Amino acid sequence: MMTRLAFAGLAALALLAGCSRQPGAGGLTADEERQLDNAAAMLDDNNVFDASPDSLVANEAAIAAEENAVGANEADGNAE
Repeated sequence: MMTRLAFAGLAALALLAGCSRQPGAGGLTADEERQLDNAAAMLDDNNVFDASPDSLVANEAAIAAEENAVGANEADGNAE
């Protein structure tokens, strides 16, 4: 009788454990995924710096002006 009661208790615990929050893909619950998505959206909205590949291309006019300034300083004897 005691073993049947113990077995019934273990079966009940196993069933209750199956009712807990089920993680989705990546081990996150649906609520955790929603919170991460909201946080990522907030970070994207508050991004002050433009880090797109187009903004990382050097400005050729600025480079030419800098090279001309360095060349002029070297010609005057004011090398850095």
